Amino acid sequence: MGWLLATLLLLLCVLLVVTVAYPKAKGYVPLTILSGSMEPTYPVGSQVFVEPVETPAEAATQVGVGSTITFMPRPDDPTLVTHRVVAVAYTADGAPRFTTQGDANNTPDEAKVGPTQLRGVVRYHVPWVGHVATSMTQNRKGSLATALAGALFLYATWNVLAAARQRRRRMQPGDEDAR
Repeated sequence: MGWLLATLLLLLCVLLVVTVAYPKAKGYVPLTILSGSMEPTYPVGSQVFVEPVETPAEAATQVGVGSTITFMPRPDDPTLVTHRVVAVAYTADGAPRFTTQGDANNTPDEAKVGPTQLRGVVRYHVPWVGHVATSMTQNRKGSLATALAGALFLYATWNVLAAARQRRRRMQPGDEDAR
């Protein structure tokens, strides 16, 4: 039973590092895949972690054919789309224009993506985590983080107290085996 709990806690810690700590340290933005246009690469409910791209120069150096990018398809619409770059062209002033296509789609997207529409490059994804993220409000996420931290603290305290009890038992006077 102890090994099972330890394994579950280790998996939880790895999941928290991959979905919270590492992205935060790198400045990545977590986004949830809501449609099937990128299946099977990114199934619905996956969480992708996007490295922001701020300037046209960054776009030209960080994005190429095969990159998966997140962009705003229309300037006045905050909806984001995540698709793969299938071609890159350059305007007269050297700004890149990306042709994108969902992995599950048969044809490229009609509109080209310019640097001002580009939000970032997908660096990695974690399947199913997006389902959890979209089902929770910000308050619930904070409560869950607090509960998990409390559970880890209690588990650590339990282990320290158990080790201290075991050590005390071995040091009892008259216990010849402990010496």
